[in-house]
Amino acid sequence: MGGALSSDSKMIRLAIRTVPVFAVIIGFAMFLAAYMNFSGVRSAYLDLIRSRMAMMAEGIGNDISTASTLGIRLSEQATLPDLLARQAATDPLTLSIDVAGDDGAVVFSSDATRVGAKDDGGGDQAAFRQEERVANDIGAAVGTVIVRLDRAAIDKEIDRLRTDILNGAVPAGLAAVAIGSLTCLLLLTNLHRRARQSALGRSADDPIGRAAKEMQRLQPEIRA
Repeated sequence: MGGALSSDSKMIRLAIRTVPVFAVIIGFAMFLAAYMNFSGVRSAYLDLIRSRMAMMAEGIGNDISTASTLGIRLSEQATLPDLLARQAATDPLTLSIDVAGDDGAVVFSSDATRVGAKDDGGGDQAAFRQEERVANDIGAAVGTVIVRLDRAAIDKEIDRLRTDILNGAVPAGLAAVAIGSLTCLLLLTNLHRRARQSALGRSADDPIGRAAKEMQRLQPEIRA
């Protein structure tokens, strides 16, 4: 009886040491999976935005390059303001679409307040930018198309994605920790039960144990 109690207490101590470690490992794995998921979604979202900006800038740049090939200088391309305004209206994240000359001064823009301003991109912290250099048919620089999106709105959308993933990962992580810990406890219990059965079986088959039991059985006859 005492041996069984000692064995059970050892089993409890082993479970107390093992199950928390197992839970920490599962929790870390779930956290890592959630982080990798968020990182992948964030990268895909930013790549989509960059791709869209690049296509927009490239299309405007092609129009400018074609007009330059026909001998129309950048400052004389009077249809650009309407084109920039239409393109900017297609995306609510757009702050402005600018066309700058070789000197960096904005010649045309969907935001009229930026016309004439210098744009070197250094202090434009509020914008997520995409620049497309424009050249004519002989490779001479004509200007630069600058697409500017609202960085705060993009960051807000990324925060929303993070929250959505976190809201889904936390319950799943807690459930995984609970199920994993219970599974670990069941495995330990099963191993402990088998070990006890094996130990009892070995004791029953022990020749010395059988001899001792036989001696105890014969003790009354020996006394007689």
